[in-house]
Amino acid sequence: MTDDSLKGPLPGEAGPRLTEEATEDIGVVAKGGAVQIIGQVSQRGLSFIFGAVVTRFLGPAGYGLYRLVVQIIAILSQVGLLGFNYAVMRFVAKGRAAKDPAAVKGAILTGVAGTIVSSVVVIAVTFALTTFIARNFTNDPEELDDVRRLLPLVSPYILLYALLQVVRYATQGYKTMVPSVLSGNVVQPVARFVLAVGALVIGFEVAGILVALNISVAIALGAALWWLRRLMTEAQWTAPARFGFGPMLRFSVPQAGASLLGVQTLGLGMLILGRYHGTEAVGLFAIALSLQGPGNVFLGGIVNIWAPVVTDLYDRKEIDRLGSLYKTINRWIATFSFPVFAALLIEPDVFVELFAGDKGAEAVTAVAILAVGNIFYTGTGPTGYVISMTGHPTVNFINSAIAVALYVGLGVAFVPEGGVVAMAWIDVLVTALINSVRVVQAYKLVGIHPYGRTFYKPVVATLVAAAVLGAWHAIPGDNILLDVAGIVVALAAYLIALKRLGIDEEERHVLDRIRKRAIKRK
Repeated sequence: MTDDSLKGPLPGEAGPRLTEEATEDIGVVAKGGAVQIIGQVSQRGLSFIFGAVVTRFLGPAGYGLYRLVVQIIAILSQVGLLGFNYAVMRFVAKGRAAKDPAAVKGAILTGVAGTIVSSVVVIAVTFALTTFIARNFTNDPEELDDVRRLLPLVSPYILLYALLQVVRYATQGYKTMVPSVLSGNVVQPVARFVLAVGALVIGFEVAGILVALNISVAIALGAALWWLRRLMTEAQWTAPARFGFGPMLRFSVPQAGASLLGVQTLGLGMLILGRYHGTEAVGLFAIALSLQGPGNVFLGGIVNIWAPVVTDLYDRKEIDRLGSLYKTINRWIATFSFPVFAALLIEPDVFVELFAGDKGAEAVTAVAILAVGNIFYTGTGPTGYVISMTGHPTVNFINSAIAVALYVGLGVAFVPEGGVVAMAWIDVLVTALINSVRVVQAYKLVGIHPYGRTFYKPVVATLVAAAVLGAWHAIPGDNILLDVAGIVVALAAYLIALKRLGIDEEERHVLDRIRKRAIKRK
């Protein structure tokens, strides 16, 4: 067991020694999570910089138009994907476990063929109903013409994205995250950044960066295919494929529904704002969302390795071990996330100034409000995966459907008058409610919760840092350098407070592994 399942240590003291099982669990999550976090930092970091560059070139309205079109096409892409990525990962893993090369090859080809068919259908519908689709997301005649003109231009993304996801998840079926992370989180965002910035410099504006998006996904797809071919054995490559459309469809369609109904997947905030207030409001909300990204890096990076660990421990009936690891991971997420959101809550204007300059000033209030919701989002940990991976995906599907219904209902009721600020409060309300409910559900269904005895450490350290930053904020004067200096001082206070509260044995184990590897490389 980890220390979180026992009596917690006093402040400043380390917890009890880890058991062999706990050491193994921590090692698996730390190693797999590190690869994903590097990818998340690359992807989110470049996306963050890219958003700042686009805002500087085109202003909030231009950035909002880009984000609105991309959000519409992202939803259509999820429909085209039809959940085949999850099916491919599962059936490739099953075929490998059974040492059945024909089943492995068949799973890959079934996923590729299925997603090509479904994506081509979605593209055809997009072309046929472009005007109808555009009218549902904007009511401004000029913006309607822009969306209607740009949707066909970016429609190849639907097929390219679906194929990229299928191939990436196929590589994950080989129990490795490296090819998936490199192709999807490094190659694609780097290619998009270089091509899109070049298009902006030349003067192609939104159309240019959408074409750059298409090309970047095609490049990433080529990289993913190359890695998949390297992973496939000669027996798998030459075996006659055994197709399994029926079983894979039965698995993929429910997964597609759950993925599609995710509030973040749908980007409902931007879509509702686009419908009632146009692309400038979308741009302001997108700025506020982008600034939340750094605080979500650790949670986003840990979930893919967490999912198979949950399945493995639950199937072996090691519930106590799973619960202990769950608490440890949630403490890690809070440790990396809480100080970021505290800074956004206290000094939102500093981050908006650095991201968008004076053009984004109206996004300041939304940044602070959304930070509150993200404290709930990260503070409840990867609970959705606990529910799904222990055999209760329908519960998550219902949660997502309720979240979407609340989001849309409240949006229709309050956004026409309240605009961006109302949308931000709705986001907080739905996020806090659904994620809190998930914690209760996981406890009732599985018997575990994410809060151990040492969860107080990142909470207390964040409060110390917030007090320091709040006091610094009271210093007279309006100077960006002074504000940044205050954030740095608050960060130092956070780290000092964490150290004074004591390093837990899990963190000590990870640091020892890093130190040993560094010594070996020397």
